[in-house]
Amino acid sequence: MTTTSSRRALPNPWLLLLVAISVSCVGKPKATDTGYAGTWTRGNERIRSTLSIVRSEGRFRTRLVVRSTDGSYAMTVGWDGRGEEVQDGAKTLDLRFRTSVEPATGRVLVECSGTPLVPSRHAFHYVDELVVAPGGLLLSAYTLERDGQRYEGDARPRREYVKVWDEVKEPPGGEGTP
Repeated sequence: MTTTSSRRALPNPWLLLLVAISVSCVGKPKATDTGYAGTWTRGNERIRSTLSIVRSEGRFRTRLVVRSTDGSYAMTVGWDGRGEEVQDGAKTLDLRFRTSVEPATGRVLVECSGTPLVPSRHAFHYVDELVVAPGGLLLSAYTLERDGQRYEGDARPRREYVKVWDEVKEPPGGEGTP
C-alpha cells in the first residue's frame, strides 16, 4: 500500500525530465540568424577574438576584443571605434575602427588604422568586408585592402567567426540590442 506522503516524495518522472531540460537550457546564449547583430568569436587555446555587432542609431557599430590566455596580449576597441593594443603590459598601438555599410551590396565594412607607439610596430590600414553565411551562424571577414594593396575574389584573406550569442554584453549607451 502506498501512502500519500510516499507519492509526494516521488514526483512524476516526466516532470523531472522537463525540469532537467529547462535547467540545462538556462543561461545558455541563444545563437540564431539575426544577420550581423550579435556576438561572434574565433580563436584557439592561445588567443581568442570576440567581435560584437549592433545596429544602433540607424547604423552598425562594432566592438572588438582580442586576448591571449596568458594575459601577455590584448587588443580592445570600444563602440566609439577607439582602441589600443597592449603587449606585455606596454601600449604598442593606438587603433581607430570605422564601421559602414557598402551601398551596392548592403554588407558591413570595417576600416582599421593603427598608429604605432613603439619603434617595433608599423602604421597600418586595412578594410574588411563582413559577410554572414546562409543560416546566420558563420561570419567571414574578407580583407579588401591592406596598406594600399587591393584584394579581389579568392585572393582576399579571410577570417571566420562563429556566432555565439544573438545579444552583446554592454551595448553602446546602454541601448538594447536588435
